[in-house]
Amino acid sequence: MKLRTRIGLITLALCLLFGTALAGLLLLRSFRVDLDSEINRGLTSSDMFSASLTASLTAFSALPEEDSARRAVRLTAQYMTDSAQVAVADAQGQLLHDTFRQNTAALLDMMPGQDGVYVIRRLHGSPWLLIRRGLTAVGDGYHLYYAWPLERVYTGARQQARMAAWLLVALCAALAGGLWLALRASFSPLRRVEKAASGIARGDYAARAPVVHAQDEAGQLAAAFNRMAASTQEHVERLTRQDAAQKQFIADMAHELKTPMTSMIGYADLLRRTSVDEAQRQQALGAIVQQGERLERMGQKLLRLSGLDQGDALTLAEHRASDLFAQAAQAVDTLRAEQGITIVQQAGIFRWRCDGDLMITLMQNLLSNAIRASRPGSRVWLTARRDGLSVRDEGIGIPPEHLPHVTEAFYMVDKSRTRAAQGAGLGLALCRRIAQLHDARLTIQSQPGQGTTVDVAFTSL
Repeated sequence: MKLRTRIGLITLALCLLFGTALAGLLLLRSFRVDLDSEINRGLTSSDMFSASLTASLTAFSALPEEDSARRAVRLTAQYMTDSAQVAVADAQGQLLHDTFRQNTAALLDMMPGQDGVYVIRRLHGSPWLLIRRGLTAVGDGYHLYYAWPLERVYTGARQQARMAAWLLVALCAALAGGLWLALRASFSPLRRVEKAASGIARGDYAARAPVVHAQDEAGQLAAAFNRMAASTQEHVERLTRQDAAQKQFIADMAHELKTPMTSMIGYADLLRRTSVDEAQRQQALGAIVQQGERLERMGQKLLRLSGLDQGDALTLAEHRASDLFAQAAQAVDTLRAEQGITIVQQAGIFRWRCDGDLMITLMQNLLSNAIRASRPGSRVWLTARRDGLSVRDEGIGIPPEHLPHVTEAFYMVDKSRTRAAQGAGLGLALCRRIAQLHDARLTIQSQPGQGTTVDVAFTSL
């Protein structure tokens, strides 16, 4: 059973219970008022009859006839116009008059034991008001037994109950219809959320639930669902991008490994199958060594990058910028000398709290890229600031369309030139990761034909 059906049934049951209880209380109160009114009528009628009967018995008591009392009772009773029934008895219990239709003795047993007290009993299958009165004005020997019908009140109560039942049924039908419409309207936003959730389950991560009334609970639920859906979509898209990037990384790595491996295999096969002179042999061995060294450098960078991605711990300590600059420049001194490049170090007196080895690796890669991109005889500036450093060259620059991608692994602006320089497109990717681990931001500005500036700014210093 659906939630809205259960809520509807429970609400309807509660309404029925409340309506029944309220109708019962109203009917009971109405019956009580009518019954009290009818009892008062009966008591008033019995008082009037008792007064008339007392006057008649008083008047006939002076007659010498033996049955004067019986005549007085009959004379009084004949003027009764109500539907009441009476019985009059003398001191010996002899009935002088009796209008009860049957079983008078049993009726008299039901009469109250005290004068002036009334009870309600069933007589001839109907409710009656029974009253006993002593006619003390003519002595203690006479008693009046008076019965007043109450069937009208009970019949009216039953009719009212039936009418109330039909009204309650009609009310419940109307209530059920209104409740169904209200529940349908109330659960409509939930159905829209359910529809959106089903769409997401099918792979439609852009599915959203419309927010009709933002201030009510359903609107707040739809808004919260949409925020969750947006977060889920973003997460899925990020995972998709990461998966695509991983696949591309593997493909690029395989491609970059293929080139030196093919060269090494080719030269090795040449040496194995062909008789070559010493010059050719040295050339082949040199090529094999060169490509092997390239593979080694690529492997070292990949291992370093993989270790950083897996969360290798940083060893943070205070380092002077000048010391780090000197070690980084020394690491690229051979390449600098080959290219005829001058490195201008502007370290100042700055100190940084960083991982010294990683920071040297970052500067070494930035300097290597700047040297390879520079013209022979030009300069490369390595400059320190309180919140970071920058590497600037006067080289060939980077076209604008390539700038967003140069920090991606294996991305090369000029693949032939990069491979000729024994590169693999891993340096800037490694630099970016090292910067991220130091809460630093790496930015690149470049103008083709004028040079490139790579800036590393620490955000936590």
